[in-house]
Amino acid sequence: MLDKRVERKSRLRPWVVLLLAAAAGVATTAGADSLKVSEAVRVNAPQALFPNDNPSRNSSTLASDEKGDQLLVGFEDFQGFCVAPSNLGCPPQNPPGLSGYAFSTNGGGSFTDGGSLFALGTSIPAGHPWVARLGGKKDKKGNDDRDTWFYATMMRNKTTGAGTNLGVYRGHFSGNNFTFDDGQVINPPIAGDFYTREAIAAADDGNSAYLVTANIAKICGVSQAGFGQIEVWRTHDGGDSWQGPVIVGVEDVAVLDPTSPDCGNDGFLQVAPAVSVGPQGEVYVVWQHGPHFFLNAAGAVVNSPDSTIAFASSTDGGQTFTAPVAIAELNAMRDNPPSGYAQNRLNDQPRIAVAMSGPNRGRVYVGIYPSVAPVPTGPATVQTPGSSQAYLIHSDDQGATWSPRVALAPPPPPTGVKRIWPTPSVRTNGDVDVVYLESREVATGTNCNAPIGGARRIGPLNSLVDTYWVQSRDGGATFGTPVKVSSVTSNWCTAPYRFGSFTLSNAGAYIGTVSTSNHTLVTWPDDRNGPMDVFFADIKGHQSDDGGSDDD
Repeated sequence: MLDKRVERKSRLRPWVVLLLAAAAGVATTAGADSLKVSEAVRVNAPQALFPNDNPSRNSSTLASDEKGDQLLVGFEDFQGFCVAPSNLGCPPQNPPGLSGYAFSTNGGGSFTDGGSLFALGTSIPAGHPWVARLGGKKDKKGNDDRDTWFYATMMRNKTTGAGTNLGVYRGHFSGNNFTFDDGQVINPPIAGDFYTREAIAAADDGNSAYLVTANIAKICGVSQAGFGQIEVWRTHDGGDSWQGPVIVGVEDVAVLDPTSPDCGNDGFLQVAPAVSVGPQGEVYVVWQHGPHFFLNAAGAVVNSPDSTIAFASSTDGGQTFTAPVAIAELNAMRDNPPSGYAQNRLNDQPRIAVAMSGPNRGRVYVGIYPSVAPVPTGPATVQTPGSSQAYLIHSDDQGATWSPRVALAPPPPPTGVKRIWPTPSVRTNGDVDVVYLESREVATGTNCNAPIGGARRIGPLNSLVDTYWVQSRDGGATFGTPVKVSSVTSNWCTAPYRFGSFTLSNAGAYIGTVSTSNHTLVTWPDDRNGPMDVFFADIKGHQSDDGGSDDD
């Protein structure tokens, strides 16, 4: 079980904490027009409708060089469903795979779609990509062309579709081109285990990177039956070799005795990990712990309406980690997804960033987005209008204590507004940027009809989604007024989507963002052209002291 250290850092009275949280949403908009939000640029190549393609590109991940000129974007590419074992009858890409990439050498002014990545033996990319840049190796002119760029992804057998492992690719920029050089497979050490929902982070020492994953382990004699175990792999030779795994969050199940009839009937879900590296080489891992799953009196599997965010750290290069602690308690979003989100649940995935410089160097930031009220277990086919709010918390002592949560936007109404996926990054001067999605759940006169596995979620509410950026110039204590980044609102209910997997969704599972000295770079799912594409924007400038914005 987790030790609970939830927001203990502040000794303020509750009404003071509430005032601080509310302050995030009352900043003036004076000067907001001086912020420069670039034109939105499509990252992936144009898509065609089925059967000429299998449209949907989402789950974007973004890495950048220090100047923001060289950009690598990973994303899920549903054209990968055109080949075995899905065989949807659309033209396959070559090489095949569900993970695609694109790159830019002009700061995101334009992108080259590189397609999928090459096979590693019998395994091909299977989605949930994550990219990172291993910095620290510059040429004599100070350029970053010697940097290694990592691309981590789930893998599956190219014939059967079975997948239990991860792939880690390495690539480099050379002039105006990007090339993947090699890759290797990371296998779970126990047969019957299944690696999923990985993330990767790299240091600026030219050598160290860390891969975190959720292991759906074999328990009670049944393969891939676990509630999730968080594991970390490490490299200190630039990715030539990987060591691990180190178990950071052990399987949290009440009974694991395979001879017991209660084996595996009661446990806490552990998924959606993220990892970041601190200025002294510290390694920080966060993940979703919960909800609690159990059998009710009727013998049906149900889950609690709450979950927590778990945290652990390492100061010895990922060889050992502290015992996990709960840093935030949430009303879970699992049973409260946007109406147009084509999955039967939504994870409470945290996102993490560390200040590498500036006045709060070493401060750890985590983004969360709980439901405003508990949402009990219910049929996934029923729309749930409950709102959610996006928050940021931080720690100055490597996760021993945490600040109160600070809201990133004004309080939402009880229903109709879902703010999700708040993703922080930190500029070199210490300014904290957070990007999130906001879905307005409204009736448009046309029912939403979202595929969720073998069923559908049908109802009057549509999910009208925009991307927002907000910034703190005081280390996450207060935030300015949110700025809309997306120039066109997406309707997640109308983008064409052909179901091909229970694990992937029409809008993906996350967004990408990176901060440089005076820019915030953002990627998000966007259906302005019909199919769901990955779009990019560059935000230049920063919030002014009055909560508006100034030019740099």
